[in-house]
Amino acid sequence: MKVSEVFTPGSTPKYTYYERPDQQLEERLLDAIETMGYITSISGPSKCGKTVLCEAVLGKQQDRMLLIPGGGINADRTFWDRMRAQLDFPNRVDTQRSQQDNEATSASAKMSLGGPIFGISSTLGHSSGGQSTVSKLQSYEGPNGPQMLEHLRKLGVRLVVDDFHYIAPAVQKTLAQQFKEAARQGTTIVLVSITERSDQAIRANPDLRGRLLTIDIPFWTPNELRAIPQKGFKVLNVDAHIDVVDLFTQESVGSPQLMQALCLELCRFWKLEEGYPTPRTMTCPPGAAQNFLRKTVALANCKTAYDMLKAGPKVHGSPRKVYRLKNGTEGDIYAALLCAIPIGKPILSLCYKELMNRIESAVDGLPPGGASVVSALGHADDIVRKKLQSDRVLEWDAEKDVLNILDPYFLYYLRWSDQKLETIR
Repeated sequence: MKVSEVFTPGSTPKYTYYERPDQQLEERLLDAIETMGYITSISGPSKCGKTVLCEAVLGKQQDRMLLIPGGGINADRTFWDRMRAQLDFPNRVDTQRSQQDNEATSASAKMSLGGPIFGISSTLGHSSGGQSTVSKLQSYEGPNGPQMLEHLRKLGVRLVVDDFHYIAPAVQKTLAQQFKEAARQGTTIVLVSITERSDQAIRANPDLRGRLLTIDIPFWTPNELRAIPQKGFKVLNVDAHIDVVDLFTQESVGSPQLMQALCLELCRFWKLEEGYPTPRTMTCPPGAAQNFLRKTVALANCKTAYDMLKAGPKVHGSPRKVYRLKNGTEGDIYAALLCAIPIGKPILSLCYKELMNRIESAVDGLPPGGASVVSALGHADDIVRKKLQSDRVLEWDAEKDVLNILDPYFLYYLRWSDQKLETIR
């Protein structure tokens, strides 16, 4: 068994899939898609297994689903063109009619919707009763949105729109209107989005309120994360040391995808390409583990987000105060924030008090005051919303005084992208 078949951070896992029985996610999804007239909304943090859940549930039921990615859809036509491409429907259909000079016979054209998946067929035929033929080419646009949604209903195929929150708001509104009617007619539709955008469909079409069944997927617990290396290494006949599993559980901070990636990279670190015929114990010395985690940061490239946040907003007037940091560098309050977040145990939600404690640990000397920190957090939130947009790596909840790291890969990048951080971790 190849290790790339066991640990699959970029695709649906076969040998390391874990149902998370305490969450009953599969049962809830099945109940939702079997409820006539409702649209199902699956929301959860980034990299928590939302799409994998859809693929696993539909696959287990031997049903079929049509997965349409939402990224880059800024026009209605783009969405429907993607659906046509998935179904292998033509964007335009051309038919040729031939007329004899005695008008005794004309060619006929017939097409049934479908493709390699759904059985597309096209037939043309004519009989000749005269001596000359006049041909005329006629064209019409391929099947429209409602026709394709109705086609899915008849075939019992479920439509899953991944990353629905990436679709432009104006397009979301149009799609939500058509999805509502299609769901009422019996088409099964599932919208997948991140937690903070779970109500995007309702905001696009308030009439969906009461017609949208929401399944919220939380970050994975440590025990749930441990199931991935336990199942995977067992398949490979490898007994990974408990300290390695605990380290990965801590660093993957609730993300099964990151856990899969770490396990795969560890196998490559061991030069392990496939499983052993007999059980073998493997470990990773403490020093080697640190180097391995730094090397694995290539999987979590968040340089653009990091650079924008470190630069902060444009400076007007006096330059910002510069702080001496315990990692041996200097920087303003934004550099201090990014240096402070990864200190200590990796946590995705930092309350104001904990964040201030970490800033004190990061700064060599008098740290910035609370008012300055809160102001900087507000600006950082604006940078993420306005400049990074869909790449929502963090958010500052001013009402609750909590800094939320929305992408576990961003926290991993902060912790391991710079070796100097090790001096303060």
